[in-house]
Amino acid sequence: MNPKVVAIVGAGPAGLFAAKTLAEKDVRVALFNRDIRPGGLAEYGIYPEKHVLKNGLRRQFTSFLEHKNIAYFGNIEVGEGKDLSLPQLENMGFQGILVTAGAQKIKELKVEGESLPRVYHAWEIVSKYNNLPPYSQIEFPIGEKVVIVGVGNVMADVARYLIQKGGVKEITAVARRGPAEIKFHETEFAHIAQNLDLSDFEAEMERVTPLMLKLGQDPNETWAFIEKACENCEEKTGDTNFRLRFLKSPVRFWGDEHRGLQGVECIENSLVEENHVMKTIPTALHTIFDADTAILAVGSSVDDGIGLPVSKDQFTISPYPDYPQDGISYELMDPDSGANISGVFVAGWSRLASYGLVGISGKDGSRGAQALFEFIQDGDGEKPDWELLQSQIRNLKKEIVDKKMIGQLYKAEAEIAAKNGLAEYKFPTNQEMLTAIGLV
Repeated sequence: MNPKVVAIVGAGPAGLFAAKTLAEKDVRVALFNRDIRPGGLAEYGIYPEKHVLKNGLRRQFTSFLEHKNIAYFGNIEVGEGKDLSLPQLENMGFQGILVTAGAQKIKELKVEGESLPRVYHAWEIVSKYNNLPPYSQIEFPIGEKVVIVGVGNVMADVARYLIQKGGVKEITAVARRGPAEIKFHETEFAHIAQNLDLSDFEAEMERVTPLMLKLGQDPNETWAFIEKACENCEEKTGDTNFRLRFLKSPVRFWGDEHRGLQGVECIENSLVEENHVMKTIPTALHTIFDADTAILAVGSSVDDGIGLPVSKDQFTISPYPDYPQDGISYELMDPDSGANISGVFVAGWSRLASYGLVGISGKDGSRGAQALFEFIQDGDGEKPDWELLQSQIRNLKKEIVDKKMIGQLYKAEAEIAAKNGLAEYKFPTNQEMLTAIGLV
């Protein structure tokens, strides 16, 4: 009996774990990836100095790709008007599709002045320092006074990069909520804790403590968190002054197209608890921070160009899945008809944008793969010819990267790193990667 054949769109942690899960169930998987190299968030979202973690993940993902039931097609973009569309994949005979393409679109705050020069999305900066094309070739001028909107791990990574980069005198991280709701982990904050302006932080805590006590929150817990991070912090690598500001939301970016950003205007928030959920309530108070650079670490949005229905920043997940996994829906709903979209599933950040890092995304990919597996077990459609299907894909007018070439790419980069005494080297452009593996 011929194995079933499915397509997975996106080769980040969710897509790779999904491919492994299905391959081990004797399902043949065509794994499509917009980037040349696999890994997604694990390759281009982790801080570049975490060499042991990144190398370990590369080895793990390479072992996944070695499975005989997985065919890798890198440098192929799937979407409307792209190299392949979802309807084309369906017409080629794939019996099911799992979209694990992440959240590849910049999430906008829709605030006045957001398009000014030197207002960036954190993903642009992270992609720049991780050498993700085309961001690797774009210049992002950074001034001396930076405001980062958001207080998660991405904020901590971006602040760490700016401190090490030098030339930044002041970084202010602005949080919409209070100290009890900070999202960064102690281990990530430890990299920038040495630059925290402790006297300024003490004054900020005094300002917000009355509200925390009113809500039953313990300021001492916040202090314990910060002090522990400071105990484990790295040596100070720059003179940047790092500050935290709580209970503020940006409402306007000041400046003009000629001079660029000049300031960030924020409205002050209060907090109320409703049904065990903390909600922000804007007040009439405003603050303007002097800034020549703003970086929005506020998460990302799914790409509506893939060809799936979108509501706000997410694909329209069906509340009534036919193949739920642990009570979670991996299926999509047509918002016009209210019916589930048959045969197309989503997982990872494509299911819930900007939620969880590598491990969580990987587990979500495996669950999404199980939902797809249950769907194809119910189908009796004709199975496509696996070899013919691969041949059709390779005949596209595009330089297509297979899994053997990924090994060649890693080898070429390792040789350059060793020759130059570097812990790691990564080609910054697609052209250089394609040249290294002999495709151009």
